[in-house]
Amino acid sequence: MELCDLYLKYMNALCEGTLAAPEGIALSGEAPEARAMSLQAALKGVSVPDFVRRCADAAGDSLPDGLLDGFNEEDFARALFARMALGGAAQTEAPPVEKADEPAPDPDAGKHAFEVFCDCLMLDENLIAYLIEVLRANDRAGFYKLSQVTTQLDLDPDEFLYWLAHREDYAETDEERACAVIMDVCLDRLRAEGQMEVAAALLSGDRMVFDALRCEAPELRRLPVATYAWFEKNYLDRDYPLRFVLKCNGVDFPETLKKEN
Repeated sequence: MELCDLYLKYMNALCEGTLAAPEGIALSGEAPEARAMSLQAALKGVSVPDFVRRCADAAGDSLPDGLLDGFNEEDFARALFARMALGGAAQTEAPPVEKADEPAPDPDAGKHAFEVFCDCLMLDENLIAYLIEVLRANDRAGFYKLSQVTTQLDLDPDEFLYWLAHREDYAETDEERACAVIMDVCLDRLRAEGQMEVAAALLSGDRMVFDALRCEAPELRRLPVATYAWFEKNYLDRDYPLRFVLKCNGVDFPETLKKEN
């Protein structure tokens, strides 16, 4: 079994609850979707080889000799995407689901297709790395394949980038729009000052860093509404962190949307 296969196997097992969380990775929630979201947060800062080692220890598995030697993140991201494009590697058959009286609510109901796309991407940093690669290369075929794998839709890269560039214009509340503008200014300033470690900590949801910053940052210190809950609800839980990451990695955002003739 190759590294991608093991990675997907352990990810699925943790989300489904068939594998106990390994040492140093705390999961919460009962439903697979909730466990997937907590797993995303828990894996920030954990490398793929370290994750696989921990899961193998928790499962009592022996890893093949040399499996993790010479690990390369970009090569792994490409291989992972290839596996997902083919429908995934060997996965255990899920137990039959008992018919419920009423269907479970769709967590994506009412969401824009681009919001669903962003949610899927944020579940795995390797998908984000692949997205950056195809956008910088203007690889439209690669983008279509990625959108098919994640949302089963043919999304247009130009429309997606225009939508993400103007994300706050589609916000549901004035509070979200204001938060997006304020935090973008704050993060852009941190980036210009070379404080990317602070920016990365903010985007990872580090509350201590945010609380410390709001006492010093000119954008936040005189803004009573700028609590961590405000930041989390209106920025972290939306699509703005992905936009900032793409900007930092050289992805260009269109100011206008070209119309086809």
